Amino acid sequence: MLIPVAKKLTIVITVVIAATLVASCSTGSAANRPSSRPSGPETSSIGIRQQDDQGRYLPFQTVHPHRWNRANGGTSYEPCTAIGDPGLFAIGIDARSVEDAAGTDGQTLRGCIWTYMTQREFPEWQLTQIVGNSPNLVSEKELKSSRLNTWLPDRVIGGRQVGVHFLNGLQSCDTYVQSGGAAVSTIAAYSGRGTVPQTEICDRALAFTAATISKMPL
Repeated sequence: MLIPVAKKLTIVITVVIAATLVASCSTGSAANRPSSRPSGPETSSIGIRQQDDQGRYLPFQTVHPHRWNRANGGTSYEPCTAIGDPGLFAIGIDARSVEDAAGTDGQTLRGCIWTYMTQREFPEWQLTQIVGNSPNLVSEKELKSSRLNTWLPDRVIGGRQVGVHFLNGLQSCDTYVQSGGAAVSTIAAYSGRGTVPQTEICDRALAFTAATISKMPL
């Protein structure tokens, strides 16, 4: 039975995010686990926080009161507000396609998912950027060191070290940038017919990383 492209893409992204989630949870101390109080601006008693630390509104209305929490509060960086519509357009991403990466309240990772503008009814490419607490790239590589994982040589973008990784057998690629006590992970995934070169997938993840890295606090 053929799996619809959109569903196949969701499966790929879910697997990659799940792997990142496991790594983030493994490195989190008790102080970094979700709590009932989000970091940054307080949630009002009658509403749910909708702004990042700089006061910029999310491009959607979140229903999760603990979207910001201690498990992802290692950085003030917010993937969903890092660059506006013109910045997304410049790298071929459809700003209108944005979705919250969080599927449940209090999730370790927070961020957004987009598709590309050249796609119509059946999206084949998806771009995700998420943050979750992590001590450093060395620890991340140790956690993802099984034969299922491949780490490419690190890159330097904007004077900062960028890890490049993919899961063998999946048409995806992700980058790692340290921001404070958290990792900013950018994931590009392809689920169309046939296969595309791994370099093409990683180039998309690297392009979005390059477009946002200057916004990520050190």
